[in-house]
Amino acid sequence: MKSSNRELVDRLAAEYVLGTLRGRARRRFERWLVSPQVRGIVNDWELRLSGLEPSLQKVAPPTKVWQGIENRLDLAGSRRSTRRWLAVAASVLAVAMVGLFMLRTPPLAATARATIEADPQTIYWNVELLGDSKNPAQELTVQARSPHPLESGKAHELWILPAQGNPVSLGLLPASGRQHLVLTPAQRQALAGAKQLAVSLEPAGGSPTGLPTGPVIHVAPLTTA
Repeated sequence: MKSSNRELVDRLAAEYVLGTLRGRARRRFERWLVSPQVRGIVNDWELRLSGLEPSLQKVAPPTKVWQGIENRLDLAGSRRSTRRWLAVAASVLAVAMVGLFMLRTPPLAATARATIEADPQTIYWNVELLGDSKNPAQELTVQARSPHPLESGKAHELWILPAQGNPVSLGLLPASGRQHLVLTPAQRQALAGAKQLAVSLEPAGGSPTGLPTGPVIHVAPLTTA
């Protein structure tokens, strides 16, 4: 990891642990947690910030004392003004963080595709890998195109056919709509050099063994986008 990237991740990890990293920026950062290096930075901040809370025993003042202080200092009005300013500051910070994150983190592009079909006129699913030049397989999207015949109690499961070793599951295929997946390190490794994807017929919850148990009904080439 470059020093500039390390500094950015370090700042975002601190915001993440403190709870001030929110919305789209927080969801985007959580995708980075698949990286052991990013998780290590987050763990460092959790350890660094833990135990900073005061260990002194709390003692509440009598009610009449606190009411007298509030009346003399007009704290009720001050609190309302402070809350307004804090809300404005939080909004500005959130917009700035999201803007910085979007500026420094370009959107992922399609790096490879596969079409699972019966014939060119009957396309069941379009599969697309998303990534960048350094890591071409980071996320995956599946778009269901045509209904696929499926008997009751069964499901279609998508598999990577790696260059070496056993098939690796990419999860169950949707019957309709669009599905998005952040790839695990094991899935990324299996996709490195893989040329084909396969679809097997499995029980409704997916393969119970981690390998295809039913018939393989489709094999599709994985081509560079």
